[in-house]
Amino acid sequence: MFRLIKTFALAGIFTLAATSAAAAPTERSAERFAEEHFESIVLDHIEGDDPSNYHLTESRAISFGPLHEVMIAAQSCYSPDEMCTFVPSDEYVSAVIQDGEPRNVIGTYEQEPGVFAFSTLGYGDELAIALADVSGTLVHSARENAWFDFDGETLTALTNDAKRFIGGDTITLESYQALLVEAHLNVEGSLEDGLTGSSGNVQTTTPRLYWMLGFALLAGLPLSYLLYRRRANK
Repeated sequence: MFRLIKTFALAGIFTLAATSAAAAPTERSAERFAEEHFESIVLDHIEGDDPSNYHLTESRAISFGPLHEVMIAAQSCYSPDEMCTFVPSDEYVSAVIQDGEPRNVIGTYEQEPGVFAFSTLGYGDELAIALADVSGTLVHSARENAWFDFDGETLTALTNDAKRFIGGDTITLESYQALLVEAHLNVEGSLEDGLTGSSGNVQTTTPRLYWMLGFALLAGLPLSYLLYRRRANK
């Protein structure tokens, strides 16, 4: 059964990746992609869907804030015996500004070395507003949906989810690492509890299956956008 699922998953990955690479807009740098495609992507969403789904109106008065590289915690941050550092997530984001007001966030990611594609029109107006105040490194903790501005020593919460995660407005890097370690241990404990009593086959194949399905979904992002554009232009 697992071999059959694996075959379909891999076939989907290669098909979607090939189609996406051939059809979706790409550029050689994040800055170039933003300059060439951000506006048309936002206008496509405005004209082809309900713009309120993206915290937007029907106005075409669109501009963008500075492009920020998104950093994430390195693996070392989850070990109390190592120094916590941040590494690139391969995504770059910018605030979507409509009629002079930050409304949402648009992103591009490095699809493969030196090739950038559309990642998302999302994250909401709260982060769009907060991006104007980022003066250091933009840090994202995806599991908690938490965004921070890191100045080299202290992380400042940019969103309410971030404030809830750290229990305040700011936190030192050392304390932030302690939270990540604790959260990681809690997740590992929950997974181990869930696998108790399961067969050995389930324990070894389930994570691989999730990984392949997740990768297939990621590979299909540019294709989804292409199909969306075709629908919008009809």
